Amino acid sequence: MAGLRALRPGRCCGASAPRILAVLLVLALGVLFAPPAGAVDYGHDVSWPQCPGGLPMPPEDTEFVVVGLTHGLAFTENPCLEQQFQWVVDRGVRAQAYTMSTFPTAAQYDTYGDDGPWPASTGPDRLRNVGYAEGRAALASLAEVGWRPERIWVDVEPRPQQPWPSSTATQRQENRFVIYGLLAALADAGYPSGIYSYSSAWEAITGSWQLPDVPVWSPAGRLDFASEASDLCVNPSFSGGTVHLAQWTDGTYDYDMTCIGVYQAHVATIGWQPSVSDGATAGTTGRSLPVEALRLSMAGDRLSGDILWRGHVQNIGWQPWTTAASPIGTTGLGLRLEAFELRLTGDLASQYSIRYRAHVQNVGWQPYRIDGATAGTVGQGLRMEAVTIELVPKVAPAFTAVYAAHVQDRGWMANVSDGTVAGTTGLALRLEALRLNVSSTAYTGDIEWRGHVQNIGWQPWTSSANPIGTVGQGLRLEAFEIRLTGEMASHYRIYYRAHVQDIGWQSWVADGATAGTSGVGKRIEAVQILLAPKTV
Repeated sequence: MAGLRALRPGRCCGASAPRILAVLLVLALGVLFAPPAGAVDYGHDVSWPQCPGGLPMPPEDTEFVVVGLTHGLAFTENPCLEQQFQWVVDRGVRAQAYTMSTFPTAAQYDTYGDDGPWPASTGPDRLRNVGYAEGRAALASLAEVGWRPERIWVDVEPRPQQPWPSSTATQRQENRFVIYGLLAALADAGYPSGIYSYSSAWEAITGSWQLPDVPVWSPAGRLDFASEASDLCVNPSFSGGTVHLAQWTDGTYDYDMTCIGVYQAHVATIGWQPSVSDGATAGTTGRSLPVEALRLSMAGDRLSGDILWRGHVQNIGWQPWTTAASPIGTTGLGLRLEAFELRLTGDLASQYSIRYRAHVQNVGWQPYRIDGATAGTVGQGLRMEAVTIELVPKVAPAFTAVYAAHVQDRGWMANVSDGTVAGTTGLALRLEALRLNVSSTAYTGDIEWRGHVQNIGWQPWTSSANPIGTVGQGLRLEAFEIRLTGEMASHYRIYYRAHVQDIGWQSWVADGATAGTSGVGKRIEAVQILLAPKTV
């Protein structure tokens, strides 16, 4: 059987890219960020079917495991729980747990109905007490092996050995009481919880009970198409809760994926496309089709936090900021999405940045944007045709290049740093001057630079204490060169590039090479500058 990665949606297993790709990642992100790491984790779930002599345990490359606590019904125990928990410990993988919820037999109703936090005077309270006892039984199994998983999922699906009564609305309400009691037992013990089920089962057992604040683990079964599991991450769930995990099977393994960083585009004449993740393209290129809406999941248990995002829509303008629980853009109105902005919250924001870009009509792929900057265009009537989105781990920089542009009719613009765009694009405004400073925490040294100015030519080399270009003379900056000095030059390189009139973004250059043009009378409109550690 092939390993897990061979079955990952949207993943390939070819040879590693040439080293220059790693350099380009540094160029795009600056030293504030490590190379992108996949936000989606891929894992497996196991229980009694994986006992010795049964189905195999997960491959060694699994990234997390969900371990069953029961043997198919409530008040039973997975006979291999101790061995499977030890398997998790030996490999050091993240792990969660799940437990079954079942409607009680008459004997269980009599035994546990008056043994719980609710008074035993009514049928609903007795059923809640039974559910609470199911939770305590699962917690007792955990106590036996000394394990405290990061989340416990409650599995709610048909059990032929002990069926849920579901022919009437009253029976479906009674089923809810049992599930509620089990969730309450987990909450009282301090465990985050969630629901595992699927639409037809949840409807039959609970009458489509809506629990928007309870996370969801959603199964796809055997995959009919590659994105069937990841689509569950961004589609509305059976209970209204946010989908944290999606599951599928090939008959030998149960595969699971986290939903953080999964996104999906709604494209004119196509509708919702298959979902993608980790920087893959959502939308189309070369077909002149506008993206009309985007969905995105940031649900996962690795770190707390969410995303805030908003879209700029044709004839509407900027929509309000919303969380990842809500899509941006519109569907059914024939309106193009023209721009979008994203930013992280909570622990996600402290450890990651979100990096994204747009493929725009008549422009193509724009440079990457990070943490709240605008991707796309505003006020130009241009459609976004595709996007990419990914999480990028933050690392502490030893140096930070901070710079600002003086732009025609606008003056000095705000400081930016480490590869962020300074200046403007698409507005035909000349960049007239640049200023730059570098904060150093590790090495001595400075930056020397010079500019090529309309009607003046090359200015003398100067330190970063002095701006290049001119202010108040209406002259365009046409080219510039930057180089490092001292210890800084031994340990770092400085990369930069220019967005030039009629040309667009040029390729990155480094360490004294020329960005822009000379002798052809073209203005620089924007620049990017960053420092990157030398790798050899």
